[in-house]
Amino acid sequence: MEIVNNEKYEELAAEWQYQMICILKDTLKKHKVDSKKAKEICGDFSFDLAMLQDQGEIRIEQEEYRPVICFENTEEKLMYNSDDDFQLHDYAFGNTDQAFGD
Repeated sequence: MEIVNNEKYEELAAEWQYQMICILKDTLKKHKVDSKKAKEICGDFSFDLAMLQDQGEIRIEQEEYRPVICFENTEEKLMYNSDDDFQLHDYAFGNTDQAFGD
């Protein structure tokens, strides 16, 4: 497996976030949460989850880890981002607006 760190990661991560928001939106709709409240929930949740990825840390047995999302293509290239220039939380509310058709 080849590990690749390039600009394609940003596109993949933003699309992953958008798909996650759409899943959450559909789940909230299924449970009869009104659209305005659902949009607020989706925006807040996607922002908070992205902040965990961008700036968060997880501690297990005194060891600190940073959550990372990777994407593998059919050629077994693993897209990975170790660059702090890309911040997924910057996309959270824009992707939420897009998911809700705004």
